[in-house]
Amino acid sequence: MKLKIFYGLDLDVNVVKDTISQLDWFILNKYNYKNFSYPKSLDKEKLRNYSENEIKKSVTSEFSDCLYKDNEKFLLDNWGSVSKEIQTALLKSSIEPLEEYIIYLTRYGTGGSYSLPNTIIVNINFYSNVGLLRTIIHEIIHLSIQKYIDQYKVGQWQKERLVDLFFIKNFPKRINMQNMPINTEKIDDIFDKNYPNMEEVIKKI
Repeated sequence: MKLKIFYGLDLDVNVVKDTISQLDWFILNKYNYKNFSYPKSLDKEKLRNYSENEIKKSVTSEFSDCLYKDNEKFLLDNWGSVSKEIQTALLKSSIEPLEEYIIYLTRYGTGGSYSLPNTIIVNINFYSNVGLLRTIIHEIIHLSIQKYIDQYKVGQWQKERLVDLFFIKNFPKRINMQNMPINTEKIDDIFDKNYPNMEEVIKKI
């Protein structure tokens, strides 16, 4: 499992724009978007009002690639042993790991996100070093089960709980559990009775 790592000014601008464009979705799904990371010159109460040029100007004013380089080095230095852990965990659940993951490092938006088939965005304002590895593992789990999430139409927070349960089962020393705005008792029970068959877990949820 290899990592290809990217970062840069244009990426940061796009992350800010994409985050603002999804505000309605974040609100609908009970995320506090004001806790996300934005350029300091942007008013969180007026995010929808900024032009693309104003966003780019604000990102440019505080851009520096030093933090990106430090985190890139840490990831590449520590990825070998972590990737073996992930492969073992996925294969145990009959999930085929991908050969390569594309990692975008940014200073803005949510803590982490993903898009199929193999792209992960991680916010280094929120996570660095071990926290960065933890977030990448979290997003790889998302990518690995997304086809079942789509197939069986599982909701946002049910999905997040499943990822946390898979994580704590396989990486108990690394886990940082999320606060859930839903009752998770039924999800936990289904997981405990059907793991490691993740398709069956998701189907029953």
